[in-house]
Amino acid sequence: MQEIISLYIVFVAVFAIGVGTLSSMIGIGGGVLNTPLLLIVFFEFFDEQSAPATALVGALFVSLAATITYWRQSPRPVLLQAGVILAILTVPGSLGGVILRTLIAAPYALRIIFGLSLMPLALKMLFAKKQGKGDLTSELSSWNISQITTRRWIISLFGAFIGGVAAGLLGLGGGAILVPVLCMFMGVPMHAAVATSMFIMIFTTTAGTALNFYVGDVNIYFAIALGIGMLVGGQIGSRLSCRVNAVQLKQIFGVLLVLPLITMMKLGQMWLEPTGNRGLLSTLGDVIIWLVVVVPVGLLRLYQLRRATSTLEPVEPCNLPGPE
Repeated sequence: MQEIISLYIVFVAVFAIGVGTLSSMIGIGGGVLNTPLLLIVFFEFFDEQSAPATALVGALFVSLAATITYWRQSPRPVLLQAGVILAILTVPGSLGGVILRTLIAAPYALRIIFGLSLMPLALKMLFAKKQGKGDLTSELSSWNISQITTRRWIISLFGAFIGGVAAGLLGLGGGAILVPVLCMFMGVPMHAAVATSMFIMIFTTTAGTALNFYVGDVNIYFAIALGIGMLVGGQIGSRLSCRVNAVQLKQIFGVLLVLPLITMMKLGQMWLEPTGNRGLLSTLGDVIIWLVVVVPVGLLRLYQLRRATSTLEPVEPCNLPGPE
């Protein structure tokens, strides 16, 4: 039995390298995939309380790895002042999320909360768009924290708190909320938003992990395996981020991620095998539901792309602006 557990831990570490690589390339904490993995594959060792708690450890390590890499870049994309201010709200949010999770007694209710909360994030990746790449040095020099209005600060701080709650409750890093907050309401350039979000995650995930350890919800052996794998993957992904098409990567990831979320909520089993254990019919039911969800969304995305392409006017080479 000990040998089997050791193999499981090695598998988790290797799997986490892939998750960490992907996470650092698209700016997420990895919990959106690690939590379903622990609940579905390693259900013998994890329940609805320990899975997100252990997954949060992985988010802590990938945020450390990514922040170290971003900190060494020139110009440095981590906005220290903005990150610290938002972290002041994400930390109590993370602690509140952990407490909220422990107060929910019904295990299946937590599975539904996980699935319904993470599903929009997965589907949102299908609609990822290419961000314009400007000169980071000039973008950072033109950005000033004093230009943020009071109204935008209130919205940003509230968003930071919600990101912290999501981290503690679901085992996420909170980047799926923090990056849009930094970009949309604080006017931070995209690359700097991702880097600053990773910096904020260090505080968010540390607070949540500390409380999870205190209440005894962390599986230490799997947490170490996740942490090591995410740390290695975070270093790899940050170096590969400029060599891959991050938009296509997000879209593929979004399509695939919907299936484990459906499986985690046991929707296929409830539909085709409600009175029995999980089997072939349950898997078939999960796949059918996955197709029902993904195909219409994919067709809508395809329609949007074709419509956008048809409205673009061709630009002749002679009409391109020349150097001034």
